[in-house]
Amino acid sequence: MKKIYNILIVLAIPALFMVFTSEVMYPGGSPGGRTGSPGDGGSNCTQCHSDFSPINEDDWLVSEIIGTGYTPGETYSIFVLGIDPDANKWGFEATAENVLGDKVGTFTPGVLGMTQMANNNGAVTHTLLGNNPIADTGTVWFFTWTAPAESIGDITFYAAINAANGNGNTGGDKIHLSQFTASPAVGISDNMASEAIRFYPNPATDYIYVEATNSPNQNNYMEIINLHGQMVKRIEISDMKQTIDVSEFDSGIYFIRAGNHTERLVIR
Repeated sequence: MKKIYNILIVLAIPALFMVFTSEVMYPGGSPGGRTGSPGDGGSNCTQCHSDFSPINEDDWLVSEIIGTGYTPGETYSIFVLGIDPDANKWGFEATAENVLGDKVGTFTPGVLGMTQMANNNGAVTHTLLGNNPIADTGTVWFFTWTAPAESIGDITFYAAINAANGNGNTGGDKIHLSQFTASPAVGISDNMASEAIRFYPNPATDYIYVEATNSPNQNNYMEIINLHGQMVKRIEISDMKQTIDVSEFDSGIYFIRAGNHTERLVIR
């Protein structure tokens, strides 16, 4: 996971799917409908890039909502990773669907011009700029997804990622598939609203300072969540200003959640 975090930090500090190499047919993004999802009929890029069977990956599509669920109307960060030092070109397509295979929620492309909308705005894909590796070990794309205004049950996110060799044709490219399911959030405390707490610095190295604008009530707390949606630290907010040690964490991107509000934290 250290390699994944190193890739993410490269993207975060300076400024989550069918794909082809830049020399072939779709250098500027997927034509759509190639995420491997039920709504896309299972199409996943191997119809053209057919030298290898698709490779399932557990952690190439990641978000703060894995394991914690979604709240209607809230916006969440999604990351798509590619880890292969031999790949010379990269691409992806990602989507979100309900149990019927309908596209749900609203995607918004991320910063740096590396992602764009696809499939009638029901998916996200790479751009021409986004098909180049950003590190020796691979790449990462970032975008956001806003949940539907009402709870609609389980929502599954799908991604197909192409690790291409850049040889000018579709031979030798490897297609990777990743997915996760988010259920409606249950039991998330609203003890502390977003405007009642702030933290700094961000990015952080060893410590973050947490300030509450109002006197904390009993059971006010913050949670630090990793990219797999796992809570890695829970902090009781008992004072107006506290110092939190984060030196135990690997460099990378985490999320701080207070009540139903989540913000991104970069640790370097």
